[in-house]
Amino acid sequence: MGTLVLVPMHVENKQQTSYTDTTDCHDSPFGLQCSGGIVHNFDGWLVAEMPDGTKMAIQRCAGGATAAALFLPCDIPYVPVLTKEDGTIVFLHHLWGYHDSTKELAATSKVLYRVEHKMGVKEDYIKIPDPVNPKKEGTYIIIKLPKQPEATTPQPMSSDNIAAMCASGKLSATLQAKYCKP
Repeated sequence: MGTLVLVPMHVENKQQTSYTDTTDCHDSPFGLQCSGGIVHNFDGWLVAEMPDGTKMAIQRCAGGATAAALFLPCDIPYVPVLTKEDGTIVFLHHLWGYHDSTKELAATSKVLYRVEHKMGVKEDYIKIPDPVNPKKEGTYIIIKLPKQPEATTPQPMSSDNIAAMCASGKLSATLQAKYCKP
């Protein structure tokens, strides 16, 4: 038993790589017909916005008219996050070509699941039965997260620069006596 949460994702750190012209024109009985246009090609990171407010980089993604956009799409709206009974949190990736049972679940659901190991395959499969059709089950693998950037604590904001100016030694003796207290 575990808790499955569908965590929303968005793209961050978009990097513009190029533009592709996909315009296609041909003659027709109604004149020249054109379709397509200019497509923006980019890459970035899919980032999950966790319920506690933190952000987790899940995977690289690409968009536009490139082969990378076909295999690493940026239009994934959510990532299923499974919290196991022992408190372990794992991010799940739905395998293409298999049933997706998370579509029929609420944003937060208690789920029974099973783990299937196949000989010669590194990853275990997480199988989640479909809540509407018990004869079907969704198949997922655990996402191995990239190294997360270190959290930095911001420097406290100073209310003035008087101490810095006093320490610089660039004030006249009069101003030094007036503003700098030893």
